[in-house]
Amino acid sequence: MIGKLDCFAIAPNITMAYKMKKMRGQLRKIKEDHESFKFTHDNSSLISVHQFPDPRETTSYVIESLIIGREKDRMNVLSLLSTSSNKEDITILPICGLGGIGKTTLAQLVFNDAQFKEYDHRVWVYVSQVFDMKKIGNSIISQVEKGSQNLDTRQLIIQHLKHLLQDKKTLIVLDDLWETDSSQLNQLKLMLNGSSKMRVLVTTRSIDIARKICTVEPYMLDLLDNDMCWRIIKQNSGSESRADKAQVEPIGQAIAKKCGGLPLAAQALGFLLSGMNLSDWEAMCNSDIWDEPFSDSTVLPSLKLSYNTLTPYLRLCFAYCGIFHKGHNISKDDLIYQWIALGFIEPSNTFSAIQLGEKYVRQFLGMSFLQHSKLPKVSYYGILPVHYRIKNILFYSIIKWHATVTVQKHTYILYMLTVWYINPCICFAL
Repeated sequence: MIGKLDCFAIAPNITMAYKMKKMRGQLRKIKEDHESFKFTHDNSSLISVHQFPDPRETTSYVIESLIIGREKDRMNVLSLLSTSSNKEDITILPICGLGGIGKTTLAQLVFNDAQFKEYDHRVWVYVSQVFDMKKIGNSIISQVEKGSQNLDTRQLIIQHLKHLLQDKKTLIVLDDLWETDSSQLNQLKLMLNGSSKMRVLVTTRSIDIARKICTVEPYMLDLLDNDMCWRIIKQNSGSESRADKAQVEPIGQAIAKKCGGLPLAAQALGFLLSGMNLSDWEAMCNSDIWDEPFSDSTVLPSLKLSYNTLTPYLRLCFAYCGIFHKGHNISKDDLIYQWIALGFIEPSNTFSAIQLGEKYVRQFLGMSFLQHSKLPKVSYYGILPVHYRIKNILFYSIIKWHATVTVQKHTYILYMLTVWYINPCICFAL
């Protein structure tokens, strides 16, 4: 006997898809009007980027004795750099992984390794989201010549670099590369291509960027296990010197499991737990803090940066992943069909909706927002564990951030999707 289809159950989904399609049309019309009337952007925010220092700027300095869980990775990267083929004029090895996973720390360990102490030159350049080829080139020249440089053109910079670095053993670290444009990345490779003795280490969150810039297969940095996260928490909380060490340890180990393998998260939690008494540790472990905004967390800016690079359509698709349970595995095709059914993806003149869905999945995989499932079926994907262990830090931030930049109804839908995962009862109350 065929069961009856409850039309009332599916009606809200149809209504939601229709409303979202209508809103996308309104946004598209605004964009077209913007271009038609030739409105100009206010560039004051762009100017301020150059006027004020970037608080995320990194350096090559590291206290090696404080780094936990990356010795094997350090040895692997050193081996890749030392055994890479000399067929290429330059060796470029990217380190790729999620924000907060420890890419910069690993690069610092490699930079300060004894293997490179005898090199003619070692250079550390923080690239950031604002890609500036001339700034990168002048920074390299300044560090090699031990003095400030400000050459005006790329031509002068390339000529000067070739003169300085020719036949010199040089290690260059380009930390935090975000540029996606292939032509820009090729120009960067051309600028650096001055000697076969040059080794370049790049850190980036995107596997697509890594593959565009590399001459050696990118090194994918794995999450730490729970024991390593607990060691980091112990180090930063001072739990080893506590009189109640035995009572604190099992609680701390439970908290470590909430870090999702991110050393940055473990470090932040360790500092947070420092000075707390036993009851505070228990409250931290058992409370609802994991379901609340965590705006002061040092993990949040790192995770938000990756999210902020997504287009509005990608943000919708990513927010939808919040309805799945922790550790959920879903077929790639099923996920794409659900996105399409809700109206998150529409075909363009160039790509079908399915092709765009495939592209979105690849991008999420590249940014470590999704991961390949451990199930036998190749076409299955799992949601990255950190997405759920620190899920609400990110999702509540997304809701707050969207409320300031887009249509209010649009925000309402994202909120519905997010709250449904946290507490389904809330959705019925809205």
